Amino acid sequence: MRAAPKWTEFPRYPVIAGTAILAIAVTIAWWSKLDVSPLFETAMIRRGEFWRLITGIFPHAGVLHLAFNIYWLWVFGTLVEQVYGHLRAAALIVLFALGSGALEFAFALGGVGLSGVGYGLFGLLWVLSRHDDRFRDAVDRRTVELFVVWFFFCVVMTVTHIFSVGNIAHGAGAVLGALTAAAIVQPRRRKLIAASIGVILLFGLWGSTLGRPRINLSGKAGYEEGKWGYDALVANRNQEAVHWLRDATIYQPRLPVYWFDLGIAYQRLGNKTAAQAAYQKAHDLAPNEPEYSEALKELN
Repeated sequence: MRAAPKWTEFPRYPVIAGTAILAIAVTIAWWSKLDVSPLFETAMIRRGEFWRLITGIFPHAGVLHLAFNIYWLWVFGTLVEQVYGHLRAAALIVLFALGSGALEFAFALGGVGLSGVGYGLFGLLWVLSRHDDRFRDAVDRRTVELFVVWFFFCVVMTVTHIFSVGNIAHGAGAVLGALTAAAIVQPRRRKLIAASIGVILLFGLWGSTLGRPRINLSGKAGYEEGKWGYDALVANRNQEAVHWLRDATIYQPRLPVYWFDLGIAYQRLGNKTAAQAAYQKAHDLAPNEPEYSEALKELN
């Protein structure tokens, strides 16, 4: 495997070095209890804060997490920036960050760190190393084995609840990287491959916004939407309340309070049928709660 440049050569790689410096600075700020919350992937993405799908790459959860990601960003990224230039290297980082971040948030709770970008660069260079002499020794067999074994190790750790890892981000990054490389080395199929990448990105954006309540697999999402719905209800913004509370009931269908609040919002909007159905659901889930049964009786 080709040796990476020395750290002292960072001025030659402003995109990779700048990304690494930002990741280190943001992580230290987070560890120092400074407020970096606007960078994290949260449900605020569903309220238009789309930058979070990218900026989530900067905070890291621990020293090993940060060191591992920075190391591979430097090893892989400097070669990409050397060959393709600064603008294309920046575009690739954004592509891998957006794609991996969007799909991770769509299906799970979202994550932090450069792992999705690292797997994207790995997938890119793995394919390029087989077709482009400029990358011939970029990824050796040992590195491939390391990334594959680490991927499945992280899956096992997540499934067994030992610690949670952004496995979807890893997989999405690797797929996007491999597809990007395929588009580069197969010009006759470039449009088809580019369209495939576009479909993945569009699905990720849909899944992290409008479609998230329907495809999220975490079982731990929806609480922010429930709070937004309640806040809108208190402010008498009933149509907005219906929007968020309806999503909250999709995420957490067994929480009666969301159904009850949704019933209030529907009732205020004059939709008696929908209000009755929501109240009935709340009552079925918590039959001993007098507030729910009284609301149902009053509507009947």
